[in-house]
Amino acid sequence: MLLLPEVDEPVALKSLSVLYWNHVGLEMNRITHSLGGPHTGPTMSSRALGLLQLAMHDAYFGAIGNTAASNPPPYLGDHNSNDLSTLPERDAAWGSTEAEEALSAAAITVLDALYRKGGAGISILANNTLVSSLNAYISSFTGSISVLGGPYGYGRKVAERILALLAVSDNQHGADAGRYRPSNEPKKFRDEPVNPVRRPDIDPDHPERGTKPQRIYHGPYYGSEVASFAVTDPNGHQLAHWPHADYVPALIEVRKLGGAPSLNCTTRKPDDTVTALYWAYDGANLIGTPPRLYNQIIRKIAWQEWGANPAGNLGNFVRLLALVNVAMADAGKFSWKEKYKFELWRPLSGIREHDPSSGPAAVNGSAKIDVEADPFWLALGAPETNSNKISFKPPFPAYPSGHATFGAACFQIARLYLAHVKGQNQDPAAPDTIGFSFVSEELNGVSRDLHQPFVPDQPIVDQPGAIRTRIVRSFPSLWSAIFQNAISRIYLGVHWRFDAFDFQDVKGKVKGEYKTPDKITYSNVWVAARGSGDPLPIGGVPLGLGIANDIWGNNMRRAGSATSALTFNDPAAISRRVEQLKSTNTNIR
Repeated sequence: MLLLPEVDEPVALKSLSVLYWNHVGLEMNRITHSLGGPHTGPTMSSRALGLLQLAMHDAYFGAIGNTAASNPPPYLGDHNSNDLSTLPERDAAWGSTEAEEALSAAAITVLDALYRKGGAGISILANNTLVSSLNAYISSFTGSISVLGGPYGYGRKVAERILALLAVSDNQHGADAGRYRPSNEPKKFRDEPVNPVRRPDIDPDHPERGTKPQRIYHGPYYGSEVASFAVTDPNGHQLAHWPHADYVPALIEVRKLGGAPSLNCTTRKPDDTVTALYWAYDGANLIGTPPRLYNQIIRKIAWQEWGANPAGNLGNFVRLLALVNVAMADAGKFSWKEKYKFELWRPLSGIREHDPSSGPAAVNGSAKIDVEADPFWLALGAPETNSNKISFKPPFPAYPSGHATFGAACFQIARLYLAHVKGQNQDPAAPDTIGFSFVSEELNGVSRDLHQPFVPDQPIVDQPGAIRTRIVRSFPSLWSAIFQNAISRIYLGVHWRFDAFDFQDVKGKVKGEYKTPDKITYSNVWVAARGSGDPLPIGGVPLGLGIANDIWGNNMRRAGSATSALTFNDPAAISRRVEQLKSTNTNIR
């Protein structure tokens, strides 16, 4: 049994069906990261949420049909003619009530496919907890669930088509390392020296049988193998090589701002440390991954906008949550594709091995090491919240920052949609006025650094540890949140500044200072008309902004041409594909 702390949000925020099932998806995110279940890590968790929200979106708008000019076309529809022929057949008499039933059916179908099967490396206890938790959430839903009704069957079929089209297939690696092995060359990603080897149980159901050494490399094939959700220019979302000229200045900066508190060289201010921890969500126990955090923020902002009349804005909630999660799913694909194209090491390796006489590939010695090198440097590190483990460095290359890409994609498409609903024209390269306050679960007065191993069946508030101070953080705009989310990784010491953005875009007039976010415009963000000789962007922020701009500009259409090789008028083929996805954990985790 796993006891989860309560989520700090109004109960009314779960009153709509789409918000309830989004909440369930976020809860499953933190449960699976707490117990070692499927769909872990930033790549697969963003994909899981993308599948969930997109299935609900198409079930809802498909079931309603083209009854209103303001209704967006379903993802599975023909976006050129607004034809819905690629969706299951609907009853022409259906209205909003039936559409909500279809939405719930789609959500349940996706959640069942994602979390109801175990697999290699997943303990029976973890699987049973996931299943029992999911059953409890479904039982607690107060809306209509008539599994024999037409709307339910419609929603289930929509979800199966989404899964068949976009879930990781059995011949793909997902986030698994496969046979990937890192390089020993200087500046290349490899095992971090502080924690290079993990020792998981040989048999998760029988820990008494001992442990085995394991090196973790998250998602080396992910970006090149998995299907895109909705970008229309897959070859256009690429980055320039990380800037050689900015490497040493970036190293000097992160050595000072991202170091462990015990180091004399660390000059990070308390406010910077707050920023570092606030945005972390590095798969932490009881917390989960960054896509969960970004969804929590979007939920609050959406409620600010439409909470006075939630039922009248159901379509807006459905559309917004689909847009942001589809954007983040594609952010995961394209940022990981770039990560393993460049394979840049993280600051912990870079600072320790900055001198040419250091590292596994070094041959020639030196009388003294470079003044900027420190073979004993330690990063603040991604926090192992609600545990007694040491902080860690994410087990994948640095450039570009996944946090920066996810956050920019999510908040950018939210900015554009919220302005659209109000009849406004949001400049995609300029600040907005969408202010908000939010309490991160990393700093909520409940999460803590434990003095002993975590006990799952005891409330976290009853487990001894150093409690993280509760801090309410306010932001004047989503544009400012994009910047602070990105720069937070420098303060943790796990990223270089160019992993997030081109320093030339953000540097202030005073040396060592950054512009305020309202003065920043990111360069070389994706445009469909970019020529072969035009410069590419640097860092995850412009990459994420470009992904959002692409999806928004094309009305969240399917990536590529028609639909891929999947034949939508062959129900038997779809059923076989979905059952295949459910049958083995290696498929859609």
